[in-house]
Amino acid sequence: MLFARAACAVGAQALVAAVFALRASPTPWHDAEPWLPVYGTLIDAGCLVLLWRLTRREGIRLFDLVGFERSRLVRDVALGFGLVPASLVFILGGSYAAGWLLYGTLTPPYLFGHLSLPAALYAVLMFPFIWGLTEQMTYNGYLVPRFQVLCRSTSVAIAVVAFTWSLQHVFMPLTFDAKFMAFRLLSPVPFSVFATLVYLRLRRLVPLAIAHALMDGASVLIGVLLPLIRA
Repeated sequence: MLFARAACAVGAQALVAAVFALRASPTPWHDAEPWLPVYGTLIDAGCLVLLWRLTRREGIRLFDLVGFERSRLVRDVALGFGLVPASLVFILGGSYAAGWLLYGTLTPPYLFGHLSLPAALYAVLMFPFIWGLTEQMTYNGYLVPRFQVLCRSTSVAIAVVAFTWSLQHVFMPLTFDAKFMAFRLLSPVPFSVFATLVYLRLRRLVPLAIAHALMDGASVLIGVLLPLIRA
């Protein structure tokens, strides 16, 4: 599962690129890149299938990874909103630091590109919630506790999972631009460590998944949907 999301990302992007190739695009792989907020759900689907198989093998349910408690729902939702400002400190700090290190500017490259209106609506209304929950289930719900046991060290578990969590961004999308790929590797590291530490403190995914979805949704809303509406 450490590299499942990266592998699914390459496969999903290849599928979209094949569609562009069939439409006679001269640069199908590049044309597929902006569609990450749409084909990202294919990545999530692949990971959920793998998680389902692995949890079933352990004799637990996939939903057990979430640690959902109805009695805590209101508090978890409130905590999810509360985690957004702290999360943004680490996300923006990582982005600006990596941008300055690699590009010599505090204005790092923007990830998302132009999409059609239906795709942009899907990217804002559906993609963030499936993505946030699945990503948190993969790295925090499944991998961190198991690496704690395998490595007999919380510090090693955090280092392994947080680094791999950051590494997946190199393939989302896979651009073959060495500088941009390095930026995508380095910029998520602070937030990956922060999110892992928060999970180990809470042992509940709902607040983290809510915060994750809100931030991803806002990013796509500002960068993709609003420019379409204004145009």
